Amino acid sequence: MPDRFDRQKRVKVIGEPGQRRIEQATVIIAGVGALGTYAAAQLIRAGVAGLILVDPDVVTLTNLQRQALFTEADVGELKVTAAKRHLLEINHSAHIQVVPESIDRSFFEDHPATLVLDCLDNYTARDTINQAALAGHFDYIFASCAGTFGSVMPVSPTHHACLNCLYPNLAELKQTDCDLIGVNTALVPLVSALQVSLALHYLVDRASVQFDRLHTFDNWTMTQQTFRVQKADQCAMCHRLTWPVPTDTSDTLQVLCGTQTYQVTHALLPSLPLIEQHLENQKVPYKRFKTFLSFNWDGYTISLFKNQKLLLYGVSDLEAATRLYQTIKTAFNQEVIQP
Repeated sequence: MPDRFDRQKRVKVIGEPGQRRIEQATVIIAGVGALGTYAAAQLIRAGVAGLILVDPDVVTLTNLQRQALFTEADVGELKVTAAKRHLLEINHSAHIQVVPESIDRSFFEDHPATLVLDCLDNYTARDTINQAALAGHFDYIFASCAGTFGSVMPVSPTHHACLNCLYPNLAELKQTDCDLIGVNTALVPLVSALQVSLALHYLVDRASVQFDRLHTFDNWTMTQQTFRVQKADQCAMCHRLTWPVPTDTSDTLQVLCGTQTYQVTHALLPSLPLIEQHLENQKVPYKRFKTFLSFNWDGYTISLFKNQKLLLYGVSDLEAATRLYQTIKTAFNQEVIQP
């Protein structure tokens, strides 16, 4: 039988030992959008057997311009489940775990991995990864795309520069998270290739990775630069000894930037099995996944998780999301018998 990875093993710096390390790795891909879909496909083709895909959003028509794994048939489906299906068509034996939620610091404690790829599109979530990496002493690879300009950097914040060292104005960048910035279609695979190249280098030979290098590329002017980034002596993140407890956002609707998806946590909802039974009794169409239920309500798709988080998809504005949430909350609390 032909060896699927024969051509990669022939690469001198990888060889048989390096390929074994690649195949033994588990990689978290945070953000299954433009960069995340390219990265996931390349890693599966390279032999990474374990992927954890994290993204709360659904596929929309505007995604297809730059998000390589998806097709028109996937519109309306959760990105992570659509991506998993396509990735298993590349390698049916890969182990792919899907997590259709937004990232928080505790996520990395519950999902150990060899490496994390930051394929996100906002700096609030990027800062969350950076904080988790500092607190948990793990490495990740940062990548971003905007317009025609892309950046990639391996980050090992315990001993090298963290994201806040790279961007001392990180707090200001977080204020622009919901600004819609265009992305040149051809930029994405270029930046993703650099990110995956660093990922494979890391998996094969971490000791020779240069964690103090930021690589930038402009695919319009065809210029590429590399900068040395040193750990900042006055970095507020690197020298923080304790981390603040996240603000309680229970019962507060929040929009996911650049989408028509709202999320909310409601601690008083009945348990997932009781809600599932209620949906079944009321003949409401639903799908059961390992950690959540997906169902239709008043023409909208809803995901409800074990941790009491709800995601409301395709809602036009906050007023409509609030009305929808209130109908769900009222129905479940009045009609479902709680234990």
